[in-house]
Amino acid sequence: MNSLTDKFSSRLARLNLFGRGNDDPLTNLKTATRWAEQLPVGDPVKSQGALLKELKRFNENLTDFSKERLSVLMMLDEKSRDLQDTLVRQYLRNPRMSRPLESQLWHAIYSLYWETARGYHLFVRDFARHAKKCPYESQIPLITLRAIRNFGLLLKWRAVRYLQDGEKLWLRLHSLYRVAESEGFHRLAQQAYAAEEFRCTCESTYLHILMLNLANSGTLYPRQIDLVDRWLLNWHSTLKLETRLDPEQHNFAIDLSADHGPRRVRTPNGQAPKRYWSTAALLPKLADIKSAIQQGSSPAMLGLTEDARTADAMDLLKHLEVQWAALSSREQRRSPRTAIKRMVDLAHGLANILVQFKTASDPTASSSPYGTGLDYVQANDVRVYGYVTERTTMMKAPKTTLPHDVERWVMHDESDSGFGSIVDTPDKDWLRVGALVAVKPQEDQGWRIGIIRRLSRLSDETSSVGIEMLASEPSLVMLYDTRSSGYTVDGFDNTGAQLPIASLWMTDKSGTDSLIIDPAHFHPGGVFRIHGRTDQNYVALGRPLEHSEGWMHVTFEPVKG
Repeated sequence: MNSLTDKFSSRLARLNLFGRGNDDPLTNLKTATRWAEQLPVGDPVKSQGALLKELKRFNENLTDFSKERLSVLMMLDEKSRDLQDTLVRQYLRNPRMSRPLESQLWHAIYSLYWETARGYHLFVRDFARHAKKCPYESQIPLITLRAIRNFGLLLKWRAVRYLQDGEKLWLRLHSLYRVAESEGFHRLAQQAYAAEEFRCTCESTYLHILMLNLANSGTLYPRQIDLVDRWLLNWHSTLKLETRLDPEQHNFAIDLSADHGPRRVRTPNGQAPKRYWSTAALLPKLADIKSAIQQGSSPAMLGLTEDARTADAMDLLKHLEVQWAALSSREQRRSPRTAIKRMVDLAHGLANILVQFKTASDPTASSSPYGTGLDYVQANDVRVYGYVTERTTMMKAPKTTLPHDVERWVMHDESDSGFGSIVDTPDKDWLRVGALVAVKPQEDQGWRIGIIRRLSRLSDETSSVGIEMLASEPSLVMLYDTRSSGYTVDGFDNTGAQLPIASLWMTDKSGTDSLIIDPAHFHPGGVFRIHGRTDQNYVALGRPLEHSEGWMHVTFEPVKG
């Protein structure tokens, strides 16, 4: 009886997801499948974490490169796809999540891709090391394709977080492609996963990764990187790798022996094992898509996914044309960078920036709270002694402290269009591409408006930041919405009252005016009364020039009051 009880208890322990004792749920495909089926259905985070833990343990103990063990790895990979996609959607749809939550979610996604790529890479490497027949040789083309794709996802997710390439990812990726090429299946069309409707090759997947890397310049939002990744699935047929350089055709090259991504073809090097390709067939396709959008076609009709908005798609297509163009036709830097060391004050977020403009425009904002023009120490002398002592007069003026909502940065380079800086980032949850900032060099009195255009995380502690300064003279204005302000515009009178909307009036070098406002107050054609300008009384909002989190740059037209 006791023996039966022991057997029953052992059986339950083997089936228990989190209490397996000494039993390994990944012993074979049957037990692994049974284990995977018990993952909590309604908790993708917990299920993904359990899969990650077991997959990591599987790789660390991988000594038996058998067909059975490979089938376990492939099953875990297939089981994790829906869970991983759920976490990816959560990450991309919540760009304003807190830094701890973003870090936790990113590491969960990245770690699973890493363990999956690592597992497949171990099997492919074992196959390549041994000249004898391999028991899973028939699976090598498929697992090589999956390994290449997962290493590409690792590079993509490093780009999503603006991290530099690392962990020898490029060398591992190159080695996988070389196996596919040497074994002659690099152009074999395969279906990587049963649920996918498209077929691809190791070469097209490898090129896909190279093109995505070229598109990423540290200036794209995570969602834009994801969009380009999905768009490329429709453009594989226009790309092909060649072993010989044709200077008249090829404009990009990849060195299979170097731990870095693709480069533009500049100086031919016959020693390195390079592969070459041209984007000449792809660029006209991008131009045709742009033309079709301008004529009224929706991005979804043109294969640009259902969630691609027209204006965003156009901007992204223009960016791709620049990044994928030949060197001779590529737009060069507008102005050279110059190394500098300059301290600047920096404020971020439209609400905070408006406060800084308000403070700068109010001369009493920095005066003494005592109303005497004395600082704290001088006022204390007057209160105690009745006059300012000589000791206090001879003391150096105390260092001014920054307001809590203003940071001090050191700019390391500048050009006619902006600044570059390396900053500590552990406490900068707000630092993202597209963030609106106000910058004031210490020797200047006025604030200027800029936008974070480039971001590269050098480490967990520091980031390289590029700021484009808008060529405008900003000033603070107050807008009153005429829909409920009680003012008459073009014969239309509304009654009521509404709080004014603080905004920034921008005037560029050509004299063209525009506004930066909170997107919550934008409605096309909306008429506002202007307070703070003597040359305008009423304006009607026009088209958005640009927008990001919490701000919108719009045109307007004067309206007669």
